[in-house]
Amino acid sequence: MKKKKILFILNTYGFMSNSINPKSSMDKIYKKLNEEDKTWANFFYKKLKSNYYMEKDYPNLNKIILGSDKYLDFLENKINKFKPNLIFSSIDNNKIHELIGKYKVMKKIIWISYKLDEKKILSLKNNYDYLVSDNNYILNLAKKNNFISFKMLISNELRSIFKIDNYLKRNEKIYFSGSLGNDFTNRLEYLLYMKENFELKLRVRNLMESYKILNFLNLILLKIFPTFTTYLYKKKLLPITNKLKFINEDEVFGKVMLDELRCHKFCINIHSDFDRNKTINARVFEALSCGCLLFTDENKFMRKIFKDKKHVIYFKSKNDLKKKINYYRKNTKAAYKIAQTGNQFFINKHQSKIRLNDFKRILKSIKL
Repeated sequence: MKKKKILFILNTYGFMSNSINPKSSMDKIYKKLNEEDKTWANFFYKKLKSNYYMEKDYPNLNKIILGSDKYLDFLENKINKFKPNLIFSSIDNNKIHELIGKYKVMKKIIWISYKLDEKKILSLKNNYDYLVSDNNYILNLAKKNNFISFKMLISNELRSIFKIDNYLKRNEKIYFSGSLGNDFTNRLEYLLYMKENFELKLRVRNLMESYKILNFLNLILLKIFPTFTTYLYKKKLLPITNKLKFINEDEVFGKVMLDELRCHKFCINIHSDFDRNKTINARVFEALSCGCLLFTDENKFMRKIFKDKKHVIYFKSKNDLKKKINYYRKNTKAAYKIAQTGNQFFINKHQSKIRLNDFKRILKSIKL
């Protein structure tokens, strides 16, 4: 039987292009990003090559390299030349959704785990045949609107199988990497509290102000004077009201971030306002894959899978978090035991090669 063709259209953030030389050829740029990108989606892309002809596109990266007028043409030419049987997209870009929607004979899947409403679901339904998500709210919204959907949790590649000697040598700073913004108000409050009580290893994207008007003004500055405004952020002059700027470092991703996690005993996670009690975010799987002891906020969805004081440590308040961190910093063997059990549970049930089987079942069910 002739191999089917799949095109993966994958999301990237602006900071992910910082290590890329824009003067390099597109092939070299993609090769470098492919080596650094350790997300579950890129893992799927690599592993499916044994069963399918695979191609990949990073539209946000192409937009930086080729310009806002050419990146859509680049993708369209790739689709026309490759002629995939299936397009799988994890990007949120209306122009790309509309482009994909033009291809009626191809099967099309959209991955969604971002905040949206019913209007957005209906718009996506016009351009895609299937939806995949890890978020119960999104899946219920899709079901309500007769959008064929599949549930699939995300994951991460295995990065560490460790022994106690290795764990004891790790850094005791509390590690956090992630984003801030309007959907992360709770996260900001916890991080500010943590700064006053512990040493943090902080890699945050989108440091925000305490007041919405200042965030609005900073966005205007960034739009009108992007170079100058970026300089102000680099020099820790912006944001004006956020003390996290003094300890924050540039956000990293993929192999670099995971290698950092492997050097830290403790990691903190706070779900976004939209994700709380509806799904499990990426940091949970990344931390467990690296053998960290993970302190994470209360999450009804997550509690059904990961057990408190067996796989992770749940906290209910700032004071509760402080007490638990102090306890496990003093009781390293107890911390190690939970980190080890969480890591082993991840290996047995939740690493990307296991999740790939779920994706293969989805492909089989749509008769690809």
